[in-house]
Amino acid sequence: MPKACGSDRWTRRQFLKAGLGSALVAGACSDLGFEDDEETSLFDGPKIDEEEFLALNGRYYDVGIHQPTQFPHSAIVGGIPVAESDPISIAFRLQYLLDDMRRADQVDRLVTSLLGAQISDRPPRNFRNMLPRLALTDSGSEPATLEYSFTDNALLSSRVAMAAQAFKGTATGDNALTFLDRQKLGYNQALNGAQSGFLPTFAHAGLFGVDPQGLDLLFGGYYASVAFVLAYFIGDTQIIADPTRGLDTWSAMINAQATFSDQFPASTTGPLNIESPLSRNGSAYQYFHSLLGIEPEALSPTLSNGLYNALFSYLDAATYDRLPGIYSASPHEGGFLLDNGLNRLAARQRRQASQELFATIDALAAAMRLFPEDSDNREIIRGWIGLYGNVDGAVSRYGYYGGIDKEGTAVGSIYARQNGAMILFNTETPALLNAFLAEHGRPSMRELIGQITLTHMGEPIERVASHLPVPPRYERLFTPIR
Repeated sequence: MPKACGSDRWTRRQFLKAGLGSALVAGACSDLGFEDDEETSLFDGPKIDEEEFLALNGRYYDVGIHQPTQFPHSAIVGGIPVAESDPISIAFRLQYLLDDMRRADQVDRLVTSLLGAQISDRPPRNFRNMLPRLALTDSGSEPATLEYSFTDNALLSSRVAMAAQAFKGTATGDNALTFLDRQKLGYNQALNGAQSGFLPTFAHAGLFGVDPQGLDLLFGGYYASVAFVLAYFIGDTQIIADPTRGLDTWSAMINAQATFSDQFPASTTGPLNIESPLSRNGSAYQYFHSLLGIEPEALSPTLSNGLYNALFSYLDAATYDRLPGIYSASPHEGGFLLDNGLNRLAARQRRQASQELFATIDALAAAMRLFPEDSDNREIIRGWIGLYGNVDGAVSRYGYYGGIDKEGTAVGSIYARQNGAMILFNTETPALLNAFLAEHGRPSMRELIGQITLTHMGEPIERVASHLPVPPRYERLFTPIR
């Protein structure tokens, strides 16, 4: 279990003075359990020790690795690994291995297995060397579906590029480059065939039909990896000759027409308004999982402000709903619910269904990359995760379960894509991706991400002038303020 300890940093009066001033509504403050004359610590609940948190969640891989391929099982349900894997799970596993160069043999086996999993020119199926969800067999893997996601493959491609850079000049590095080379035509065909002018979201290996909905919203999911694909793969083919075509698409993704924003009042404070960018369906992973592929110093000022404000809004809503985590994709009824999100952060112009059903913490862990290790805001996030981990049944022997419903019942499943995000918040591998692009004569991740300017009503988004909302007390969870 995570280490629990109190904090001597925040008294109620200190917190109000430093962050919220007189904006905190008296009724909400009282309902959160703090009396006017109270001088005890405002933030006195459990919080994680980061090393213990990493060690606990790293146990997923003790049983969650398919030995013939080194691919991670996509989930552990009821203590039993499912016999499937997927590109996102593989990508985060590869990144985890790259953070520890003593695991070079495992990286080599995984990259070799990725080459074996690529399928092209096998009529009537043609995946264009993209990976779908995979069924794990006794000896290897095979496609579990004819559908595949360009977004998911973009995440995997970016991590394979990290491996190519880390093992440059070796057989492992050469195999990683071969994997990427095989994907080049597929990405170019997809972008060229998309009526929207944006990289499609999905495709089908039987007909090579592409989803008419392109990646035309910045916070549609894994934007950093999409930036990598558009910068590295597009161009220099018979289908698309001009490499600037990909960069033009990236520019269109980050312009004001694809970075919608809104302003709304906080739920638990008075006149405090939050300016925030909007995501496709309000799911927190669409903002924060991409941070695992970006060096923190690469964030533009307005991107940093926008992500902070989105995080503030999630925690504000969690405080109001008395939940120990934020709304993000979560296990649900034997599957994975991608549209579990915060309604007010869903882009009305691109709205898909959004369901505020489960609290999660994997996107919270990824969001720690926004803050220095010794900062108060990072301490507050450690408190939120600690609160989640102390809910009865929230933690298994292989890591934190992926979701808790509004009644306080934990879903008994762990998904590798969530687990990976939880254990990569201190990753140093984004520097490899930055170097890989620069070495291949492409705009670096720092250049691409640095181009993002987020605005509201034509003005740059400004950060909320407050520390992040602190966790509610454990005994008041699951009894929303009404």
